[in-house]
Amino acid sequence: MARSTITPALTVSLERVRAHWHRKQGLDEPIQASVEEVVAATGWLRTLGGVDAYLAMRARVPGMKRRQLDEAVEQSRLQVIPAVRGCIYLVPRPEVPLVLRIAEEQHRKRADREHEKAGIAPKELADVGEAVLKALRKGPLSTDALRKALPEGTVRSLGDKGKKVGISSTLPPALRHLEFEGKVERTLDGGRLDTERYLWRLPAKNPLTGAKVPAEAVERHARIAATFFRQAGPTTLESFTTWAALSQREARAAMEKLPLVPVAVEGLAAEAWVLEEELAVLREKVPVSSSLSMLAFEDSYLAFHGGPALFTDPKHHAREVPVWGTTKGSTLGDARYLFMRPLLDGDRLVGFWEYDVDAGAVVFGTFDKVAPKRRKAVEALAGEIATFLRDDVGRAHSFSLDSDDSLRERAALVKEM
Repeated sequence: MARSTITPALTVSLERVRAHWHRKQGLDEPIQASVEEVVAATGWLRTLGGVDAYLAMRARVPGMKRRQLDEAVEQSRLQVIPAVRGCIYLVPRPEVPLVLRIAEEQHRKRADREHEKAGIAPKELADVGEAVLKALRKGPLSTDALRKALPEGTVRSLGDKGKKVGISSTLPPALRHLEFEGKVERTLDGGRLDTERYLWRLPAKNPLTGAKVPAEAVERHARIAATFFRQAGPTTLESFTTWAALSQREARAAMEKLPLVPVAVEGLAAEAWVLEEELAVLREKVPVSSSLSMLAFEDSYLAFHGGPALFTDPKHHAREVPVWGTTKGSTLGDARYLFMRPLLDGDRLVGFWEYDVDAGAVVFGTFDKVAPKRRKAVEALAGEIATFLRDDVGRAHSFSLDSDDSLRERAALVKEM
């Protein structure tokens, strides 16, 4: 990967690469596999306390019921854990040991400093951890219930010192330490994934026991890079560093250990990277996709590649849209995190959709006028998603702090399109 000697193995159009991404994500033709295998193939699911993990899976597993995903978590086929960037993801069980180690590595960069400032000694956390393990032998407990179940004086309030670093007591860091060691795991509170309230339980088997996780950081990074490029390639070094929260130096060192080859993608980058085994597929012509998809908020299809710009006709790039994580508006051409649910026609972003809580229906809007026959197909899909949210899931909030009023505001924006 020496910078001065890179020659693209292939030059392809953005349209061809987008079609490749679309197929790999299981959005053109569904991947015939279990839900955990689909997650492994298409990308871990962000769990923000809302219903969008269900929606992301249902876009790739048409007809999926809420219970199918919940059961995969209850049975530890999928596990809710801290992953890259400290974000909480739903991850296939075989990948849990590596992902926990990556998360721990990134967490410790700041945790050691924070613990020192808050006055937390390692032995104190170890003592709290032992008390937690003893309490959980009786069965799963929420964090609040666990705090009450521990002997008086076990958990210490950290006062003003803790407030300054965002840690209220010694219990949360003790739980995080136990989680990184594979000694406790999260499971669903109330049997549902659409919450940020978890129960802590003892695992049937520690996932780290016998796991072959590389001792060297660069080897761990290479493993995580292989996962990303398998799910998202061809893509850029920048996209990988953004997703994985690695420095460019760390990312390049990891990528050098993989069979990645450079490709030039017109309209994207002169230097993108793809696994060598995918080159032959990229050279093939593919028919225009006829699929329709109503994607989740923060869906991997867009999030892997920097947001909506690469998926939207440039003539719409100046359209103002609400974005996630800021009160300021942005445009389709420069937004990274949309605060809207995307509507795809084939591999292109053509509009948005939302659940109308008052009508109990899905509404959608498109950037351009849709032919009557195609519109009927979108309406049919909207009806299926509305039934799923209304009758199976029973709610439509995107994240833990979302509300019916926010849904109404987003639905109104869609109706105005």
